[in-house]
Amino acid sequence: MSEIQRNAARHIEEPWCVELRQITETISRKDLALIVGMSKSKLQQFLGGHVKPNMDDTVRLAEALNYPKLRLLSLCGYLDGLSNLLSYLDQIEEQAERMDFAAKQLPGDPLSGATRIANSALAEGNFEVVMRPVFQGTGSWRRHYADHVVLRLLQGGAISRATRDRVEAALYDELTWFGAGFTEGWIEGVESLTINVPRFVALRRGTGAPLPGVPRSIAVVGGHWAGSADVASFLGYAFGCDYSHVAFVASRAFSQLNHRYDDSFRDRDRLEVTRTYVEGGDLGRMRVWAADTGDSEAVAKIIATSRARRSPLVVYLRPTDELLAWAAHVRSNSAHTPLSATDDLSRSRAVREKVDEVLHGIQHKTLVLNVSTPPGVHIAPGAQATDTPHGFLNMWAELAVQAVTEMRVKFHLPFDQSVALQRLGDGKAQV
Repeated sequence: MSEIQRNAARHIEEPWCVELRQITETISRKDLALIVGMSKSKLQQFLGGHVKPNMDDTVRLAEALNYPKLRLLSLCGYLDGLSNLLSYLDQIEEQAERMDFAAKQLPGDPLSGATRIANSALAEGNFEVVMRPVFQGTGSWRRHYADHVVLRLLQGGAISRATRDRVEAALYDELTWFGAGFTEGWIEGVESLTINVPRFVALRRGTGAPLPGVPRSIAVVGGHWAGSADVASFLGYAFGCDYSHVAFVASRAFSQLNHRYDDSFRDRDRLEVTRTYVEGGDLGRMRVWAADTGDSEAVAKIIATSRARRSPLVVYLRPTDELLAWAAHVRSNSAHTPLSATDDLSRSRAVREKVDEVLHGIQHKTLVLNVSTPPGVHIAPGAQATDTPHGFLNMWAELAVQAVTEMRVKFHLPFDQSVALQRLGDGKAQV
C-alpha cells in the first residue's frame, strides 16, 4: 500500500475496522449491503478504513451482523470507559468456563455426571447402586436423554425419609452441579431412590462458530410439559449456539436442588438467571435458552419490559387445554403441586391467558407454536394420566423443526435452513 493510499485509509488498522473486516470476510459486498441496508460504496468506505462510521451507522452494522452493539461502539471509541466493563464480562464468562473445566478434572476423570453421582453414593457404603441409561424418541429422534442412578439399601427395605435426607446431604454438590434430582412419584417404588441426571437437556456449549444469520439470543418459553428445554436443546444443535436452561444454571450458580418444589427461592433464582440472559443478550455468548420457571408469566414480563430492543427472540410454546389438563393431573398425582388437578388446571389456564397478553405486546419478536399432547397420551378413567415412552420427545423434535422453518420466514433471518435442519436431525453441534 502506497503512502497516499495509507493516508486515505487512515482507519485501516484501528480495532473497529479490523474487527468489521474480520466478521464480514465471508460475506460478499452485495449481500452485505442488502443485510445492512446501506449502499455498497458507503460500506466500502467503512471497511476500507477511509471513513469511520458514526454512532447510528455503528449500531446498524452491529445489529445487522449480529455483533454486540456495545462492543462495536466501544471499539469505535464512542463509549468511553465501557471497554473495562466488557473485559470484566469476558472474565466472568472465562471464569465460568474454568469452573466447568475444573469440575471435569476431579479424580476419576473423565466421568459423566451420572458416574460421579453413582461413585459418591457408593462411598456411603450401604447402598447397592445401579446406573440405567434412558433413551427417548424413535427413529431419527432417538436420543440418550438422561441417566438414572438407582439406590437400594444393601440390607433391603424401604427408603426412609431420614435415609433420603442423608443421601441428599451427601450428594448435594453433585446434584446441584449437574442439575440432577430425585424422581419422587415418577419411577421407582418405596424400596429404592432414583436420581435423574439430565443429558439431552443438560447445559451445553456450542460449536464456537454459530450458524451465520441466527439471532444472538433465543428464549424458548412454554409451561409444564410444553417442552421448552427439549425444543431449546434441539435448536441449540441446529444453530451451533450455547444451550442452557435457567433451572440448571440456577442449580449450579445458587446451589439449588431442582427436586425441591417447595423451595421459596426456586423461582427467584431462576428469574435472576432470566434477567441476566435478557439484559445481557448483546454482551454475552450466542445462546438458545429454555426460559421457564414453571409458568412463564414472570419470564414473559421480564422479556417484554426489557430495555433491550431486539434481544431475545422468543419462541412461545403455547399449551393447549388438552396439554394443560394432562399436565395438571400428572403434577397433582406426583405431588409436584399442593393443588388438586382441577384447581391446578384453572390456575394454568389463567397463567396462559396472562402470558398470551404479555407476549402479544412483543409479537414482532415472538413466534407462537401451539403444543398439544402426542398420540397415546391421555387421561384415563379414574383421572390417571397415561404416557407413551417416546411420544413427547418426538413431538418436541417436530416442534423444533417447525420453529426453525417459521423463524426464518417470520423474522426474515438469513441463516441456511437446510444446514440447520440437518444439524437438528443429527443432534450434533458440528461446525
